[in-house]
Amino acid sequence: MRGGEVMCFSRESFGQLWSGMFKPIQQLLVKGESSCLACGKMISICVPGYSELCAPCYSSIPWITLPRCWTCGRHVGCPDCSRKGGVQRSFVMNRSSVAYSASMRQWLAQYKYRGHESYSTVLSRMMGRAMEQMKQELKSQRITFDGVVFVPLSEARWRERGFNQAEELAKGAALVGWCVGRGRLPLLNLLMRSRHTDKQSFKSRNERLRNMQGVFQALPDAPEQLGRVISESRRTFLEHGAVIRLLLVDDVYTTGSTINACAGVLQSICGELGFGGEIYSLTWARS
Repeated sequence: MRGGEVMCFSRESFGQLWSGMFKPIQQLLVKGESSCLACGKMISICVPGYSELCAPCYSSIPWITLPRCWTCGRHVGCPDCSRKGGVQRSFVMNRSSVAYSASMRQWLAQYKYRGHESYSTVLSRMMGRAMEQMKQELKSQRITFDGVVFVPLSEARWRERGFNQAEELAKGAALVGWCVGRGRLPLLNLLMRSRHTDKQSFKSRNERLRNMQGVFQALPDAPEQLGRVISESRRTFLEHGAVIRLLLVDDVYTTGSTINACAGVLQSICGELGFGGEIYSLTWARS
């Protein structure tokens, strides 16, 4: 108002003024509504690429940046891979994104057993770090993969959870691809569990190894699935020197008994097609 003059606003201009006045408050309210997936506290500082987590929870992630064991990717000394007369490995190498700490165990439990599906995209994003680590280590060898495979669940576990966490992680790995220009990798369902096994969490290393003997088998159409993928990428495959390379995905690597058992079956499938098989493992966590 100036003097006796009355300032008039149209509905549109009044709406713009009102919006401009309250926009800062609105932004604060929106930000305040976002709580951390892990701890439940309000997120005050957004972490780039991890909007679901608060800064303290993201900072507490025990990333594996420098694996001490080339074979299994463990971040500390590894007695398993250095043990003489140990179990023969059916896979080339494993890489994991994080150490399986108490907090990471809690995150996975929230996802697997308590129905917090929001963890799915976060864990997949985290596992991308392990995939990048493997890429860099194999860059000089110009390694490419023919497909992504996941560790299967038993029917009992499937009914209990309603999803396979390894399959969900594998979907993320397949979408990332492996090299520029290659695009998405085929996601292959090649394995099945021939019998249900008890939870491995509280078993010793030897008990885990015995428990995994004969658990996994190839699905009846596994050779056909893999053969179809090879025929569709014949040019790339011929560059491999008649070796099929597969990326096997699971959530946690503990003794390697599950990965090793699955890798052995995958090698047999490759053999049925008349080719050698190289199996590489990618897991979210390494205990």
